[in-house]
Amino acid sequence: MATNNSAAILDLIRANAQKLRAEQEEANSVDWSARRSWWQQEIQKLYGDLGEVLRPLAESGDLQISRRPQTIHEESLGQYETEALELSIGRRSVVLKPIGSVIIGGVGRIDLLGPEGTARLILATPDGQGDREYKTNAKWHVTAPSRPLPLAEMDDKTFLELFAQLIGIRGE
Repeated sequence: MATNNSAAILDLIRANAQKLRAEQEEANSVDWSARRSWWQQEIQKLYGDLGEVLRPLAESGDLQISRRPQTIHEESLGQYETEALELSIGRRSVVLKPIGSVIIGGVGRIDLLGPEGTARLILATPDGQGDREYKTNAKWHVTAPSRPLPLAEMDDKTFLELFAQLIGIRGE
């Protein structure tokens, strides 16, 4: 026999069950092959954009940029190949290491590992937009591993400041 209290809880469970079913149906309708291809392209696009930002340093010989193969396995996307990007000044380097596309709070993550710390780039859609809009509205954001939410949308200046910090260059 359901009391008023248990009836309210049953209604809450029922409403959430419907929401969870809808989310599952949406997840089942995702074209994971297309998502994987899109993610691999986004990584290459980011690396190309960063190469342009860092071009003056590379052309002067102050910075070496290299790529190395990386294999990622994600439950939804399967196993696939991509690249890590290494940015080196002398013996110090920062490595951009793709982690995956199916993440909480975004549609892609790349970790930055340097001698002076770590950071994350999160590819995320604007607040309130679901995963469906990722192909057109996702932007890169910078965050620290200890923070679940992005700190700032990434632009050229933000990336250069982050790179300088991670490689150990301090302003005067």
